[in-house]
Amino acid sequence: MLKPYLGAIGIAVGVPLCFFGLKMIKPAVCFAGFITVTAASCLIFYAIYFTDVNKTDAFWYFLGGGALGGILVGLLLAKFVKFGAAILAGWGGFTLGLILNEMFLYRFEFTWLFWTANVVCILVAAVLTFYIFDHAIIMSSASVGSYAIIRGVSCYAGHYYNEFTIIELLKSGAIDSIDPYYWAYVGAFVVLIIAGAIV
Repeated sequence: MLKPYLGAIGIAVGVPLCFFGLKMIKPAVCFAGFITVTAASCLIFYAIYFTDVNKTDAFWYFLGGGALGGILVGLLLAKFVKFGAAILAGWGGFTLGLILNEMFLYRFEFTWLFWTANVVCILVAAVLTFYIFDHAIIMSSASVGSYAIIRGVSCYAGHYYNEFTIIELLKSGAIDSIDPYYWAYVGAFVVLIIAGAIV
């Protein structure tokens, strides 16, 4: 039900982030703060209510509270651009970790490898921001923007596996082989990052 709206938001946010992330550094940093707090709020909800399916109404309170807190934190980070940029770069590192998993790490079918790769990419990208600021922002915003575009398009076109469940799907035998259209998404992901970084 929410897919068309999420798709539109993903594309609308992804295009400027992918191609104009450095020029729009303050909005990009603000978005990074927003998405971080919102995601943290959702994780807290799942940690508390994971086994209680009757608490789905509470999710909207957590999501709304996270979104409100995210706006406030995002505006604060726009004032402290260096720190905010490190968070944005961390998200860029996370999306690069997702690419690595989508391209080949999923074949090992180890959940711990998925999270290790992502955490390492997050930390490396965040630290690099303090040494090569412009390049780190360009690459991270291009990565986050391209991911948002791809996920937005997949809401309409389908054929995209959830990165967090693909390993379990393979282990359980729910999927025997990877959909060829999925590889088109992975290729488009890489092409958009390169194009966004060049622009």
